Amino acid sequence: MLLYTLMPLETVLEGIDKKYEYKEIDVDGVTLVVESVGINQGKIVRLLSSDPQDYLNPSFSPGKIITFSYK
Repeated sequence: MLLYTLMPLETVLEGIDKKYEYKEIDVDGVTLVVESVGINQGKIVRLLSSDPQDYLNPSFSPGKIITFSYK
């Protein structure tokens, strides 16, 4: 693969070796894939649902930080 860019290589490859920790949680009957950002907080990465209405709900939008509790 060739990459033509004016940016320094360090900037382009920054964060490439970072390991992400994802968890699947259930919020109000909807399964979400979240990336941990705190003890009981996560950033929504993906929504796993077959209901189209869940994708229109702004509280499940990717990038949103949510607070959840362990049961």
